[in-house]
Amino acid sequence: MADEATNLILEHLHILRRGQEEMRADIGDLKTRISGFEATLGHVMAQMGHMQSQIAIQSGRLDRIDERIGRVEIRLDRIDERMGRVEGRLDRVENRLDGVENRLDRIERHLDLTHA
Repeated sequence: MADEATNLILEHLHILRRGQEEMRADIGDLKTRISGFEATLGHVMAQMGHMQSQIAIQSGRLDRIDERIGRVEIRLDRIDERMGRVEGRLDRVENRLDGVENRLDRIERHLDLTHA
């Protein structure tokens, strides 16, 4: 009976060791997979860092473009002001030319009347 108890205990110990070995193998597999995930995560983090630096570069470029557009708008406003002044001057010149044409017409009629 003692041999049977000993055999039963040894059998249980053997089963426990086999389970322990399977767990060690599973843990080894998990460690390998976790290492792979960590490597992938490292690559993802590096790519995110690169993307963030690219975003910062693009943001700086957009800021400079915005400043340039602001300067162009200021110049266009000044040109609009000048064009308004030029148009006013042109209107005055046209009015004067109309007056000169009217005078010339009167002079021509007067000269035609005196020669006729």
